[in-house]
Amino acid sequence: MSHDSKLPARAQFFRALTQRCFAALVGMLSLAVLSLGAAGGSSASSLVPQTPLPGNCVPQFAVPLPVFGPAGSTPRIDALSHDKLTVTMKEIDQAVLPVGQQDTCGIGVTFGKTRVWAYETSDTKNGKILGSANWPSVTVEARRGHPTQATYVNQLPSFNPADPDGPGLVQGLAEVDQTLHWADPLGTGCGMPIDCTLPENANNLCCQEYTGPEPNTVHLHGAEIAACYDGGPDTWFTPAGQTGPQYCTDNNPGPGKDIYTYDNSQEPGTLWFHDHALGATSSNVYAGLAGFYFLRDPSSEPKKLPSGPYEIELALQDRLFDTNSQLMNLPATTPHFHPYWIVRFLGDVATVNGAAFPYLKVEPRRYRFRVLDGANGRRFDLKFGGAPVWEIGGDDNYLDKPVVVNGTACQGGFLPPNCPDVSLLPGQRADIIVDFTKLAGQTITLTNLNTFELPLKNIMQFRVVLPLTGRDKSCDPANPNPVNGFCARRIPTVRLTDGHGHLAPGVKIDKIRQLTVVEASELINGNKEIEEFLNNTKWNGLLSPSIQADFPIDGVSELPREGSTELWEIINFETVESAYHPIHVHLTQFQILNRQFINAEGYEAAYDAAFGNGPAPLPNSCAKGEYCPGYGPPLDYLTPNDDGALGGNPAISPFLICDPIPPDPGETGWLDSAKSFPLGEVLRIVVRWTPSNIPVIANQSYAGQNLYSFDPTQREYVWHCHLLGHEDNEMMRPYKVVK
Repeated sequence: MSHDSKLPARAQFFRALTQRCFAALVGMLSLAVLSLGAAGGSSASSLVPQTPLPGNCVPQFAVPLPVFGPAGSTPRIDALSHDKLTVTMKEIDQAVLPVGQQDTCGIGVTFGKTRVWAYETSDTKNGKILGSANWPSVTVEARRGHPTQATYVNQLPSFNPADPDGPGLVQGLAEVDQTLHWADPLGTGCGMPIDCTLPENANNLCCQEYTGPEPNTVHLHGAEIAACYDGGPDTWFTPAGQTGPQYCTDNNPGPGKDIYTYDNSQEPGTLWFHDHALGATSSNVYAGLAGFYFLRDPSSEPKKLPSGPYEIELALQDRLFDTNSQLMNLPATTPHFHPYWIVRFLGDVATVNGAAFPYLKVEPRRYRFRVLDGANGRRFDLKFGGAPVWEIGGDDNYLDKPVVVNGTACQGGFLPPNCPDVSLLPGQRADIIVDFTKLAGQTITLTNLNTFELPLKNIMQFRVVLPLTGRDKSCDPANPNPVNGFCARRIPTVRLTDGHGHLAPGVKIDKIRQLTVVEASELINGNKEIEEFLNNTKWNGLLSPSIQADFPIDGVSELPREGSTELWEIINFETVESAYHPIHVHLTQFQILNRQFINAEGYEAAYDAAFGNGPAPLPNSCAKGEYCPGYGPPLDYLTPNDDGALGGNPAISPFLICDPIPPDPGETGWLDSAKSFPLGEVLRIVVRWTPSNIPVIANQSYAGQNLYSFDPTQREYVWHCHLLGHEDNEMMRPYKVVK
């Protein structure tokens, strides 16, 4: 929500919306397109001279897709045979652009290697390198029920002005903004508004790009895991030995290291790991720190899925490059107060598995692709060029049976028949089968239909030119013959919802929370400062007066009981189409109940009017009946509203319009991230703090029972928006599981 930027078409929009609902929404989206941080040209790093390279100058489909596992030359890492791994963060040179080739614009650039940060994986016991340093990391394959111990080692070099092209170059290119609330290893205390454009602040340390010891922590995204090993934002550590306030480790590994133990007890699926350091996640992931983590369980996974060389992971990201083939950032969104921060980064070069616009040669048969949106901020609405596509899993869990997804991913403004096959926001995964059987000799281009932001149409190519090797014996998702297996789960999904917009029979909701997503534009000394909030609350709830009044000990407001089931209604009444948010919850998985349109203008008026009626006095900078940025929710969090919901916000029910919209077919299983769309919508998710395989007991609750293999009440977890620029600037909150 941008309170200083009302769209002139909003009243007309909502009148049409109430008449024609979904069709009206799509028909008027063009009136509301505003992509913050996506427009304008590129600017050089403040430390390294750079000239931007336009993305359309990079040759497309000129390099092969880097592939791990049997289909490529790099084996995946077998964590069953190597149960103690050492993962070292290093700076390397990698062939991302087509090395040795020339640009296609005639500007005289010959591409070289790109400096990135990468994970190298070795066997802790004998030191043998199992996966050389690479962006993305060589995939780890773990086995359910067999724990993996990971020793993480931070060897990332800092930028050296005396040797700008030497070790540390990446830190000089992937800027960290010290004016954000961030890890701050050197304790500079710069997280405060300061006008960095004023001449007198030109040499102020807070306005400079950070060049000290690099903070890092590793989050295994999608893991049911003890909080000590979750890689929360305050668990960071540096090569020099500085640590965050919640740093946690097994044993005593020494400076620049920590040791995590992953139980691997949850249901199998596609996880991934990436950096999660407070306020530096965006720059660290942009630099290359990400990788897949497959959790397998032969006893419960669907039978006869395409496997071996026919199972391939695809990490989709986007980047900007300079004419020296190095990474480049967009200009800051609000340079007065955040000289390097970007609301949402959008690059003009598509990378898949760390290669720009690659191609993959395939046989005329079925392939399994594990697709990750690993981008900082880009939404991928994917079309597979007419090839049949089925989804068998979303995020880190399998669907009950394959669902046809050709043109069915319609959430967020698409209408049939123009829907994408797969739609992903950052952090989300889709496990899909693509059938090339009838496409021998053809070239299929994977495209991105999303035109709501800076366009990036072409992603990669599939060339169906390899001869068929033997008969395709994989399960055929188009054939529902039980003997064939139908690529289905062997153990049915435990259902909290029915996949059609309703609760599953017998599900008991222990609590309802109504929580807002808010983008705040605030004028300070005549200049705009932007922060992103969950429930209008800062990362540290003690800095939000209303949360501080309700929760004076630690500012943590979401306190679900272990074993409980809650309905979270995420209210998005932001007024720009690009203000979508992938909402990610650590520790546990959830199921989408439905989405429903709301009269955002009416709700916003009620929301604003509620300020000044809450548990704490408004600060002097805010007025009664007007939105107060970062204050927290306007009302008492713990007093149920007229909908019986906690959260401190006006009830949403008077503002609901149209019928609830069921989730897309690929969204009907267990997820750890869900899309929250703007222009007036409530996203409803059913969250349960138990392992996903625990059955529902009719009309009963597990509240007060711990069914995990660990104690989830020992430390805090977080929930946040997975647009990395958003989570870096306050759109993340700790939550605590209680007994």
